[in-house]
Amino acid sequence: MERAYREDELLDSLVVDSEGYIYGKVGKTNIDEDKIVFLVYETKPDERTVVDTSNIKEDLLKRVKLPFTAKLQRLSSHEVLAQNIQKEFGLNPEESPTDQHYIKYAENLGIEIPYRKVTEDRKESKGTVTLREVKTIKISAIGTGEKSSVIKVILLHEPKEAKFRKIQVQKTVPYRSTKIIGDKFVLDADGLAVGYVDSVVLFSNTPGIRIYSSKRTDSVALSWLFKHFETIGRPDIIEAIGKYFGMEKGVHVHSLRMEDLEDFMSKTKFNFKVPEDVLLKRGVKEFVMDIPWDLIHKIGDVVLLGLTLSELRTKGY
Repeated sequence: MERAYREDELLDSLVVDSEGYIYGKVGKTNIDEDKIVFLVYETKPDERTVVDTSNIKEDLLKRVKLPFTAKLQRLSSHEVLAQNIQKEFGLNPEESPTDQHYIKYAENLGIEIPYRKVTEDRKESKGTVTLREVKTIKISAIGTGEKSSVIKVILLHEPKEAKFRKIQVQKTVPYRSTKIIGDKFVLDADGLAVGYVDSVVLFSNTPGIRIYSSKRTDSVALSWLFKHFETIGRPDIIEAIGKYFGMEKGVHVHSLRMEDLEDFMSKTKFNFKVPEDVLLKRGVKEFVMDIPWDLIHKIGDVVLLGLTLSELRTKGY
C-alpha cells in the first residue's frame, strides 16, 4: 500500500523531473477546491557587505594598555577592553558590550571601519507543481542507524526542469565518466533514495555504476578547525563558534560532534565545508550495489534507475 504524507512532512522535499533534473524544493502546499498545488522554491547565493567586527576587535585589542591595577587583578586584554567600552557608553559592569558598541568605540577612536563580504542562501520562488504532475512521493533514508540521512523526494511525470533549462530529452543514456557523475544522488524508479555514485565500474560486457551510502563523520578536532579558519582569514567563524558553544566562559572543548557543528551552521547562517584533515573519525563509505548501465533510466542532476529497489534486490543486485 502506498504511504501518505502530511503537508508539513513534505516541506523542503526535492522536486525531481522525469529526466533527473531538480526543479527545486517544496516551500508550501496549497489545497484548493479543485486542485492541490506545491509552491516550489530554489536557493540562490546572496552576497552582501557587512562590518568586519572581528577585525575591529583585533585592532582594538592591539591598542589596549593594561594598567597596573589590571595586572594585579590578572585581567586579560579582552576584559580591560570591555571595561573601557562600558565606561565609554555608561554600561553596567554586568552588561556585556555588543558588536555595535565595539563599532562605535572604534569610530570614536578614529579607526577606519573595515568591511567584508558574506554569502548566504536566499530562497527564491521557482514556480508551482500540481499533484497531477506527481509520479511518486517518497521519504526514505540513506545509511543506517543514527548516521542515516532522511531524503524527501517528489518525482514528476514530465521533464519540467529540463524544459525550463532547454535541455533536450534523451532517449538513451550515454556513457559518463566518474569525474562527471561521481557523488551524484541515486534514486530508484519510485523515487526512493538508494545512495550516491562512487565510480563507474566495468562488468564483462558493459559499464555500470557503484553506489554507496556514507556514514557521517563523528567528530571534528576543534584546534585543527580553528587553525584552518586562521589560515583562510576567517576569525569571525572562530569567534562565532566560541560564543555558540560557551568557550568565552572558560569552557574547554577539545572536539565537536559533526551534528553539533551542522546545528551551529543552520542556526547562525555560517556555512562552510569542513576539511577532511580536521576530522577525528572520517566518514566511511558503505557500498550498496553495482548497477549495469542498461538499468540506468536517466542521468541529470541525479541518477534515476529504471527499476525499483525491491526489483533490483530480486535480480540479485
